[in-house]
Parts: sequence; structure tokens; C-alpha cells
Amino acid sequence: MGNRLYIVDYDIPQSPARERVQFYRDMEKLCGNVGKDYSTFSVFRTEDKVVAEAVYLLVKAHGGRVHLYVGEEVFLHF
Repeated sequence: MGNRLYIVDYDIPQSPARERVQFYRDMEKLCGNVGKDYSTFSVFRTEDKVVAEAVYLLVKAHGGRVHLYVGEEVFLHF
């Protein structure tokens, strides 16, 4: 069995640009020292439920669309 993962799939509007920039600044403040994993494909993953929920709320606060998924890492050994 693998670790439980929380995956936040989000989309921040392109305009106004300052809102998008502020979102990423806020993401850095929120996740600065927490084990973070997010990409330019607007996907954030973490093992911390509280952090995932905070990112979800942050996206909503910046007018974005967001989905929160719970999954489990699967390790395959060949």
C-alpha cells in the first residue's frame, strides 16, 4: 500500500494578470517550507490534507476553478 495523496487540480484566470501573480505569491507563502509539488500544469499534490484544503480555498479566493482529489500512491515492482 502506498501513501495517501491529495491532488488539487486548479485553473487560475489569465486576467487580470496581477491576480494570477498574487495567487502564485500566496502559494509560495502557504507552501514555502511544506513538502510541495506543483507544476505549470496547474496541479498540486501533497500528503497533507490541511495544506490541500488551504490550496483549494486559495484558488477559490482568487476566482479560479478547482477540484480536490484523494488518491493513493501505487508502487509497482517488476
